[in-house]
Amino acid sequence: MSIITIPKKLTGGTELVVIPREKYKEFLDLEKTIKKRLSEETDTDLAISIYQREKIKGKLRTIKSLTDLD
Repeated sequence: MSIITIPKKLTGGTELVVIPREKYKEFLDLEKTIKKRLSEETDTDLAISIYQREKIKGKLRTIKSLTDLD
């Protein structure tokens, strides 16, 4: 794979890199996958923290507590 770097002097302060479109599309797909996984992990972490908070407060029902209703 050929990669070309364009110096900051020619671009006005930002260094640019030229890569084949196919590799760029692969990069974008990978980025989407990573963002999705991070979002799912954040949702899971939030659910776990809510569970732990509710458990400490005693708001969660256990199977035993449901069978002791007699």
